[in-house]
Amino acid sequence: MSLVSGRVQLRPGRGLPAIASSRPLLAPRIARGRPASELPGTLAALFTLCAHAHRSTARRAVAAALGEPAPSSGASLQLATAREHVLRIAQEWHRLLPGAPPAEPALRLRSCPAWRDDLAADEQLAELPRWLAHHWLDEPVESWLAAHHADPLGWAAHWCRATNTSLARLLRSQWDALHAIATPARPLRILESPGGTMPLLARRLADEPAFCAQPDWHGEPAETGPWTRIGDRAPLPLHNAWMRFVARLVDLLHLAQAAGRERLAEGALTLAAGEAIAWTEMARGLLVHWLRLEDSPDGPRVADCRVLAPTEWNFHPRGVLAQALAGLDDAAQAARAAVAFDPCVEFDIERTTEAAHA
Repeated sequence: MSLVSGRVQLRPGRGLPAIASSRPLLAPRIARGRPASELPGTLAALFTLCAHAHRSTARRAVAAALGEPAPSSGASLQLATAREHVLRIAQEWHRLLPGAPPAEPALRLRSCPAWRDDLAADEQLAELPRWLAHHWLDEPVESWLAAHHADPLGWAAHWCRATNTSLARLLRSQWDALHAIATPARPLRILESPGGTMPLLARRLADEPAFCAQPDWHGEPAETGPWTRIGDRAPLPLHNAWMRFVARLVDLLHLAQAAGRERLAEGALTLAAGEAIAWTEMARGLLVHWLRLEDSPDGPRVADCRVLAPTEWNFHPRGVLAQALAGLDDAAQAARAAVAFDPCVEFDIERTTEAAHA
């Protein structure tokens, strides 16, 4: 769990706002005054759940602020994102989804090559498709994806009904309930032209300290996730919670392939001397760091810093998930909706008055 404490409270069936968060904005306070060279490690330690993405994003932000070339994450970002998907699917889906079967044995998950320290990152990625095919798909990753692309609305449901792996049983147990949760779609479009949009976002981050808690784009909440990848040539429709679960699985299977690195955009822009913004598409969606450096007797240090994480977009009190929750009056369905948007903090569900007195 991240060192960033706090919880998210979901309020289904009560209209908007349907979400309240106690997650504090600690990054500016903790980062301010630290040597610039320490920022990547500091943010990785603060956001332990997605440490790799925060470390690499901060490295690029610092480099850009210093006027240096921003380093690429290479295969390590692809591997870290795939590993996060595997963890969420294998452990958290079973734990958080009502009516889900028990999680698969931890020993089986430890056999996943994504955690084999004796292999380099590219070797771990090369072995991952075979593990997924054997333990989760019961067929090669390539053939599963080919069938999915031929029938993006129906293949996953057909597959989970015809297959008896742990993942198929899990998804089969949730199909009806997830289909019943309608979700509007409002994908975040910032990466379509980052040269123009990122400076605008940077100004919001710099000038509005509370922006990171409840971000908006052009005055409206937006969503980000594996279904909003800028490099995805065939994004899935997002009309219900089921499609969002499918999108996460599809993202993992693409990341397990050699070309999977192309799915994850990352970059950085120098905004002014000592000021930069950097971004990374990670497992939960788009992560953004903005920072300003200042000189000190010991070298450049952090004068100010902002972290805009996917959870703040997706768990906005009036965002896409909140709109879905407003139409629900069942705690189990509210939990499924929340898991579909993959929070990085624990959540509680406030029961409706009718349910509380039933």
